[in-house]
Amino acid sequence: MKAQNTLLIGNIVALVAVITVNALANILPINGMNTGQISNLYPSLFTPAGFTFSIWSIIYLLLIVFVVGQFVIKDKPYFKELSLWFLLSCLANASWILVWHYLFTTASVIVMLLLLYSLTQIVLLLQKDAMTRTEWFVIKLPFIFYLSWICVATIANISTLLISLNWHGGFLSEEYWTVTMIVVATLLGMFIAFTFKEPAFLLVLMWAFFGIYSRWVETDYELISNTARVAAITLAVMFGKLIVDSRKASKV
Repeated sequence: MKAQNTLLIGNIVALVAVITVNALANILPINGMNTGQISNLYPSLFTPAGFTFSIWSIIYLLLIVFVVGQFVIKDKPYFKELSLWFLLSCLANASWILVWHYLFTTASVIVMLLLLYSLTQIVLLLQKDAMTRTEWFVIKLPFIFYLSWICVATIANISTLLISLNWHGGFLSEEYWTVTMIVVATLLGMFIAFTFKEPAFLLVLMWAFFGIYSRWVETDYELISNTARVAAITLAVMFGKLIVDSRKASKV
């Protein structure tokens, strides 16, 4: 029981620390630049419009819901493992802010991959347990949204690293590499959503692609904006299909 209470408190403290570090990154700002200004140092065509990053507000709100609702699952056999992965994800999130603001781009990719891995483990862990609708919303949805966004962020982060190393596409132009990354992200998103029967995973990707589309529409990068638009529409159709399939399954 003591260990259980420690994890409950630890999860809350870890999330507060993450939100604090992210806030200070822009309020101070850390190393004299806010997060967006550092992103502008590495002009990646895959990076969506600035407003797209407002998704973090929803993600953090859902994570707050999780740390409040975690008391519902504290007696579940997987709670300890879930908490340990969550603590690792919080450490990775806060660490990423620090290495990013101090321009350690290689380290930022390594830390981002650690965050991606920890969130993947959480989602896989939660797949093993049947949940009520309330439990799904409180416990699982936060990590579905979080993982989906970090999938996009990982691709963007790797793109940033390549730009910092003065790699600009090799045998393909940066525009075609960006289109390739959008296609890969779309296919990966559909694979995950259909494998785990989680249409919500596609919502964040649709938002990200809308952000890419909005950034490049009516510019010289028409191919990128059109690809992002088609990707968003495709995911919207797949989202609808998954919803219909899940309703049919529930009636069987």
